[in-house]
Amino acid sequence: MGEHHGVDEHDDLARLRDEENHDEFAIRKEEQGMASEERELEREMKDFEDDEERAKRQIEEEWRRERWGHEPERSPAWRNHRE
Repeated sequence: MGEHHGVDEHDDLARLRDEENHDEFAIRKEEQGMASEERELEREMKDFEDDEERAKRQIEEEWRRERWGHEPERSPAWRNHRE
């Protein structure tokens, strides 16, 4: 009967270790997914900022063409907010 108790205890420890490993793997997998999502969002934000700057330049170029190479009387709003 003493041996049987030792086997049950060993099986319980093995089961607990397996559950712990499974939980740790699930956490790592979720962390990797979040890191991947963060990188994707950073890329999208950079692309958006690049598009915004390109649009501003295009607008300013169009204004200069409309005014025969001269700056507009009032600066665009985004110029007033640059630091």
